[in-house]
Amino acid sequence: MRLGYLTHVAGAAPAQAYRDTVTLAVAAEELGFASFWVAQHHDGHLDGTLPSPLVLLGAVAQATSTIRLGTAVVAAALEDPRRLAEDAAVLDVLSGGRLELGVGAGADAGASARFGRDHDRRHADCADAVDALRAHLDEIVPAAPGLGARLWQATGGSRGVDAAGARGMGILSGRPDAAPDLPRYWARAAGEPRVAAVRVVGPGEAPDAALRRWRADPVRAWATELVVQTQPAHAPVGTHLATLRALAPTRRDADRPAPLGPLVAALRTGPRRVAAATDA
Repeated sequence: MRLGYLTHVAGAAPAQAYRDTVTLAVAAEELGFASFWVAQHHDGHLDGTLPSPLVLLGAVAQATSTIRLGTAVVAAALEDPRRLAEDAAVLDVLSGGRLELGVGAGADAGASARFGRDHDRRHADCADAVDALRAHLDEIVPAAPGLGARLWQATGGSRGVDAAGARGMGILSGRPDAAPDLPRYWARAAGEPRVAAVRVVGPGEAPDAALRRWRADPVRAWATELVVQTQPAHAPVGTHLATLRALAPTRRDADRPAPLGPLVAALRTGPRRVAAATDA
């Protein structure tokens, strides 16, 4: 299982928050993390200072060389799909094909209003934007080969999981209650199934306590990646670095249950095979 780190790029001083984010990404790469993700927030929502995650990841790309760079997430319902595709393609080329583009409907009603969008339509608008984004990725300059297979949908509900699977997108989810829908996603997904579980190290919590919770998490059996974030988001950079260092030795998750391959094969071939696989 891969291990990633997520930051909400929060703090009273945006310039410092951006510099700290680059520092965190460099440290994550040096410690062996597989991915580094940043969240988008408009107008300081939830203390976040980053409305343009692809711009900041451009700076991160120049300071790193191997770690995958993710957005968790861009509110696609507020974006022009072609511009999003072009900006993402430029970052993907700059980074050597390391972008993991996560999108979602967006939860900030204030942002929807400021962008002149109907917040109640955000899920439908997001679906339309994602479909347009995928089409644009096939035609824009610069070309970004493979980026279409590195799209992620932030979702935890049944309809969202099914839609992501039908589009061949990975799933980003912070919800343990997504677990019942994930076997169906693995069985039916177009392309390679990818599930990134986003989990929190809470205020004052030791990272090993978060790992103990993770080992009992119902999503864990279906996840291909654990993405950890430290709360509060505006904690000093030293607190984030301490989480990275504490988690780094466990990044291979050695006590994970048996690989999912046999169960996935069973799911694809019918319920009798499922029973046999789960009893093994």
